[in-house]
Amino acid sequence: MKSSIYPLFTRQRFVALAFACSAGWHASAQTVRPDSVEVPYGRQAAWMVTGAVSSVQGNELKKTFNTNLGNTLYGRLPGLTVQAGSSENGVNTPGMVIRGVGTFGAADTKVLVLVDGFESTFAQLVPDEVESITILKDAAAVALYGSRGANGVMLVTTKKGVKGALKVGFGVQYGFNKPIALPKNLRSYDYATLYNEALQNDGKAPMYTNSDLEAYRSGNDPYFHPDVNWYDQILRKAAPMSNYNLTFNGGNETVRYFVALNALTSQGLLIKAGDKEEESSNSKFQRYNFRTNVDINITQKLTAAIRLGGTVEDKANPAGNTTANLFGLAASIPSNAFPVYLPDGSFGGNALYANPLGNVLQTGSYTSNGRTLQGSLRLTQQLDFITPGLSVSGALALNTYFNSYSNKSKQYERFSISRNSNGDTVITRFGQKTSLAGDESRSDQWRNYALQGFLNYDRSFGIHNISAMLMYNQDSYSISGNNLPYKHINGGARITYAYDERYIAEVNMSYMGSENFPKGKRFGYFPAFSAGWIASNENFLKENKVISFLKLRASYGLTGNDLIGGPRFMFDQLFPFGASPYFGTGNNGTAGIYEGTPANPDVTWEKETKTNLGLEATFIERISFNLDVFSNRRRHILAQPFFTVPQYVGVDLPFLNVGKVDNKGLEAVIAYHNAADAKVQWFVEGNAAYAKNKIVYNAEAVQEDTYLYRTGHPAGQPFGLQAIGFFKDAADINASPRQTFTSVQPGDIKYKDQNGDNIIDQNDVNAIGNSYLPTLTYGLHAGVKFRGFDLDVFFQGVSGSTVTLGNQFYAFQNNRSAPEMAKDRWTPATAASATYPRLSSANNLNNYRFSSFWQRDGSYLKLRSLELGYSLPKQTLSRIKLTSARIFINGNNLFSVDDIAGDLDPETLGIGYPALRTFSAGFRIEL
Repeated sequence: MKSSIYPLFTRQRFVALAFACSAGWHASAQTVRPDSVEVPYGRQAAWMVTGAVSSVQGNELKKTFNTNLGNTLYGRLPGLTVQAGSSENGVNTPGMVIRGVGTFGAADTKVLVLVDGFESTFAQLVPDEVESITILKDAAAVALYGSRGANGVMLVTTKKGVKGALKVGFGVQYGFNKPIALPKNLRSYDYATLYNEALQNDGKAPMYTNSDLEAYRSGNDPYFHPDVNWYDQILRKAAPMSNYNLTFNGGNETVRYFVALNALTSQGLLIKAGDKEEESSNSKFQRYNFRTNVDINITQKLTAAIRLGGTVEDKANPAGNTTANLFGLAASIPSNAFPVYLPDGSFGGNALYANPLGNVLQTGSYTSNGRTLQGSLRLTQQLDFITPGLSVSGALALNTYFNSYSNKSKQYERFSISRNSNGDTVITRFGQKTSLAGDESRSDQWRNYALQGFLNYDRSFGIHNISAMLMYNQDSYSISGNNLPYKHINGGARITYAYDERYIAEVNMSYMGSENFPKGKRFGYFPAFSAGWIASNENFLKENKVISFLKLRASYGLTGNDLIGGPRFMFDQLFPFGASPYFGTGNNGTAGIYEGTPANPDVTWEKETKTNLGLEATFIERISFNLDVFSNRRRHILAQPFFTVPQYVGVDLPFLNVGKVDNKGLEAVIAYHNAADAKVQWFVEGNAAYAKNKIVYNAEAVQEDTYLYRTGHPAGQPFGLQAIGFFKDAADINASPRQTFTSVQPGDIKYKDQNGDNIIDQNDVNAIGNSYLPTLTYGLHAGVKFRGFDLDVFFQGVSGSTVTLGNQFYAFQNNRSAPEMAKDRWTPATAASATYPRLSSANNLNNYRFSSFWQRDGSYLKLRSLELGYSLPKQTLSRIKLTSARIFINGNNLFSVDDIAGDLDPETLGIGYPALRTFSAGFRIEL
């Protein structure tokens, strides 16, 4: 589909179209501003919020049918960049960063995720149990999280009961997944033809005769001249998935409850191996979610909030705990290497490669069972008898995760078939058949607990509004195999003052400590200051009929990141055991220890100052607009001081807090909706976020040429050779700088001499392309509703990133297959139009270096979701005694507009589980 629409709608035109409609969007379909907003450790009236936050409602996430909640967030929250990982069920958690990256090296950019106020995973949750997801982006919003807030914070709030009669909701959704794109390798005839050419280019005799080529072309000799597409052998055309959801909601003045039960099943793309071989298994994924959220008024002044949720997750695969190795094998094998089966029904194979189908059917089964539990209890006591608006609360939470594995594996025989010089058939065996062996020794486990206490004050005195909070938090996180838990202790305060709903001032502060730093230096102070001005409440704008709402806000503060990378407790000097030296004439080693990397007694967390300016506006009650501009300056990043201490001193250099990164950007949000009483209701919304960082200092070693420095470039900037075309002929080679990697021929890649020394070597490596992380992310959301019918469309895209074609695109290297793009290789006849270097049968050390030749623009625009639904009218609902009923059809990842040729997906260019396109249909009813 991509190639058919590309000439008419280029990526650039789509981006222009998106911004012709808007500069950006709010992530939900609610263009009306909310009354209150989720903030650290509570909620706050929206007009009083002076920090930078973005939210999306859980109901919006239902439009993306996926087994991982993280994959429903693409483009939904301005400032949040979601990057695809594997699409395989159970290991498909995407990467996420908020407002780009502010560090480098081994430091972690992980977003701090809190579920109902406590640190936990959220990937296993389902949209039906989620009320909202909010990201906190500036200092005013994250200061209370101290040394854990610099990378941004995500607040996941689950649904709670609402006072009223019992409401029962039930939903069913069925669908199936299909691969968006699979690697396209040469079929046997083309492979053999081009391999002969590669041999000739290397000065060697051809391997395949004309009769061989004809046999490959005609396909009349499938055993001795096979032509196998291994993806067709191991994959289904489509894999079904289903989702069942049941909820109960209601309550009275005393007790309010929300209960959810969910069952999700998704079968993998692999063939149903368990149906064919008893000792194998079908690829499948099942997860069962439960949640019980109860709010109780114990007395008139004392309330309790109970949150309890969990999952049980079962996963099964043939050939491995994940499919990564299997997909890598299928992409590597030349299509003519061996047949799937030999005439006697045994599996084909050779010394280099196993049989992918044999691996699926004959290597056993791999299963896992994971369990999560999230539980918390919060008590709140009103202290009005002391002063109105005062309350105290305390909370205790426990989150656990356990995953056990049961691997039953075996080996199988495979055989190659060939003819000798006499024409006799020769069968050679590889591998050995073994019985099934079980292994249940592996498991993964973690748990964390947290204890919180709050003193809150919220009161109005005429035109004065005061809100204040004191908080205490301590948490402990333990991982199996790690003897010492990770711990934090944090105290904080927030004070907000508003005058006449026009002027707002707020101070946030926290004092946090971690066990990972030296005694006396474990705690740090993190203040933030913010202010807001609601100009639309001034007299000179109150009567304005165009500007319905106008608010300006600003914030500045200090945050931290204690995920600094490097070894734990690096303030301790270690003396590890080293290699055993040999002394004297004996052959016995003498054990010894050596001085490890020098300790850093002053090691500390990364510190970041965040500055944010924001504007919120609503025009004619229908157009809303938000704009945020930010500047983040992070310091104390770990780096080894190569700039000041040369490597020839002979010791490993310590990691010191000397690195610096600046990160700047902006976010824009705009939305429009027509009148609520119009016969045809519609809305259009958009969002855009831009963030670009720069390494200010990283203590790198002195370089002879300035272009070799990483300083001044973004974190993650690729460095490689700059390709400037192909060598035309021998004269061109002789007239060009000498490339030292190997001898070159016409058609080989030609590189730029960066330093002018007439030699191409590693000193000519420089910044090429962009980082893997896009600088621009955007979304476009539109919907229309008419007479019960509704249509919802959501586009998402990125720009400013570079992706790299990996070794699966290197033709014939390491005895592997060759991609379809190798057909466009350089030859004397195609020199003017060639887009691929000359072919070589050996590992070409010149052409397959990391260079700009193998880079591609990673920008794309995708139709992430399209949903058409119909809701029954009220008259029909009353007759069948339902509150609501809706049927729908849905599609996800329907097409992509990008610059990647060959129907490849820019998000998943590496070997592995392919990106998926999903189609589904379902219904939801409420009693």
